[in-house]
Amino acid sequence: MQPTPILQRAIKRLALTTKQGPHNYYKGNRTGAMGQHTKYGGYRIAWEKVRTYVCPDLTDFNLTPFVARRIEKRRDTFAHTETGSPMDGKEYLRRWKEEGGII
Repeated sequence: MQPTPILQRAIKRLALTTKQGPHNYYKGNRTGAMGQHTKYGGYRIAWEKVRTYVCPDLTDFNLTPFVARRIEKRRDTFAHTETGSPMDGKEYLRRWKEEGGII
């Protein structure tokens, strides 16, 4: 399936995408290189090219995060598990069964 001739002309004027270019075409995101590759396969960072972001002074800042004050903090406890960790396999299966999991 091919686009109509009018659409083909319009496509030529659009920016090239990675799907339209050669198989090794990488468009990038305009960030630029922060160093250079060495002949041994490493990468040397040029610290004068590294971006640094300066955070403004936020003392006496009036805005707050967009979280309602009436939301209570979650108090999930995993003390009843063997390891006391939410990553415990038995705890995962127990919670999965509680939420309707089928074995």
